[in-house]
Amino acid sequence: MTSPADEKAEATGSRLRVVHCVGFYFPDSTGGTEVYVRDLVSALSRYAVDSTIIAATDGDYHRYSWNGVEVVRYPIDAPEVQRVRDKDVRKRRTMFQEIVEATKPDLFHLHSWTIGAGLRHLRQVARMGIPSVVTMHVPSPICMRGTMLLNDERPCDGRIDDRRCARCWALDRGLPAPAAYLVSRLPRWDVTDSVVSRLSPRAATLLSARAAAATKARQLRSMAALSERIVAPSEWVRAALSENAIPPEKVVVSGQSASAEFSDRKQRPLQGGNRREIVIGFLGRLERYKGADLLVRALARLPADLPVLLRIAGVGQDARFARRMEEATRKDSRIQLMGLVEHEMVPEFLADIDVLAVPSRYMETGPIVVQEARALGIPVMGADLGGISERVHHGLDGWLLPFDDPGPWAEAIRVAATDRAEVARLSSNMRRTRSIDDVASEMATLYREIMADRPKVAEAWS
Repeated sequence: MTSPADEKAEATGSRLRVVHCVGFYFPDSTGGTEVYVRDLVSALSRYAVDSTIIAATDGDYHRYSWNGVEVVRYPIDAPEVQRVRDKDVRKRRTMFQEIVEATKPDLFHLHSWTIGAGLRHLRQVARMGIPSVVTMHVPSPICMRGTMLLNDERPCDGRIDDRRCARCWALDRGLPAPAAYLVSRLPRWDVTDSVVSRLSPRAATLLSARAAAATKARQLRSMAALSERIVAPSEWVRAALSENAIPPEKVVVSGQSASAEFSDRKQRPLQGGNRREIVIGFLGRLERYKGADLLVRALARLPADLPVLLRIAGVGQDARFARRMEEATRKDSRIQLMGLVEHEMVPEFLADIDVLAVPSRYMETGPIVVQEARALGIPVMGADLGGISERVHHGLDGWLLPFDDPGPWAEAIRVAATDRAEVARLSSNMRRTRSIDDVASEMATLYREIMADRPKVAEAWS
């Protein structure tokens, strides 16, 4: 449904132009953020919002079209490449600013928090007088670990405290607990650019842990100051921002959605004497934080003749982790490594499984794959953390299980394999609750609310 503001824009022909900035993009990367941006810009056109995507690249500047939308790729160093020098800082232009300026945007929407698309880009856009929105797709603006798990033991409330964060981060770097505590009691040194750094980069980084945490707090405050709104994909993100004294009026909660192609909900034949084994699917990066190894450990606890098949789709950059997964596959024929599944093939992958497993070891802001499973009526076994716990209802449409204990996962797998009626019941309760049109309508309304509070930037381009 369109909002009154959207209907008025369509009637008057008043269209907005938004530039969406990401650290990666198709065809180089197909993570959740890129999928979200791709679907959002397509749907926004129905709400009188035209979009251009600009994304960082390790290569050279180039442009192309993806799904009918213009994409401009800029080199990582674009914010440092000076193109126009002037005594007046407002008139200076870097290569990055020129790219933004060429799109003649009303508004800038940042979707990443990386070297290629982050705070320095937000600052440069602010100098141009263009209003900005930031969507927090990942926990990294708040968490030094990037997981939002305090000491890797429990969910963190997100409050950035330099001593607490320094200790948690030091533990993540492999320090024993007593040493991590000592790191957290050191002064706020920053020796990352000193003789210590030249002698031992690792020591310099550890000695600077408190200073790094304090810097992260400043950067988060800068994000809030430079942007008109921060979009939180989950309620826990809003709560974490509140813990850091980000004004509540700055934050808008807007969840993700499955792509439009996830619309064919087929009858899932889970009951019957000749039914094949239950297929449990995992779809994500083969890295420790995504938790595929937890499923392998859970399966190892179950009888070899249990009628279950575990399909693991994804790739990663952790060679040791990949080797462990390959070794597990050789030992247990019930495990299948599927490799990379391109996003256009995800509906086909999901359509051929009975249960989706999402055993993440970090606080997801989504994930979109849960919404995709919901649209297709596939019950979810998910870690009881973050965005997963906000989207899966234990005992109603799936299971919520500990992120660090394979025992309950083994029991859930056993139930799925032996009680087809229970899986069918959970499947029947899985319903699409949100569409990409809902997301686009919320964003279009947000953009227009922001623009209504300030002069039209577009007038500056005329």
